[in-house]
Amino acid sequence: MEKQKFQIMDSQVIINLTGNLQGELAAQIREAILSYIDKGYSTFQLDFSNVDGINSTGLGMLVNIQKRAFQNGGDVMIHGLTGIVKAAFERTRLTRAFNIFEDQHAIV
Repeated sequence: MEKQKFQIMDSQVIINLTGNLQGELAAQIREAILSYIDKGYSTFQLDFSNVDGINSTGLGMLVNIQKRAFQNGGDVMIHGLTGIVKAAFERTRLTRAFNIFEDQHAIV
């Protein structure tokens, strides 16, 4: 998980994801985000610009994180979806479930 970058800005956790979000990597990211929720953070920006694949485990992890963020009064915002990752979101209709932006600058 060394390629994933987590930073805090204006009480939001900004996460730059890299690689193929499935299996062990998805589980590691989930645990890292849950640790931020345990510390009181509830709003997350996920940058998918460098994600080249995702499967049902990765998508399920995102739904789980979003549910936990909502329970704590927060949100999960996603930007940078492209290619097969964007197609996976569209195919599963998760484009309706998440706040999705073209890039980080579009997030208010």
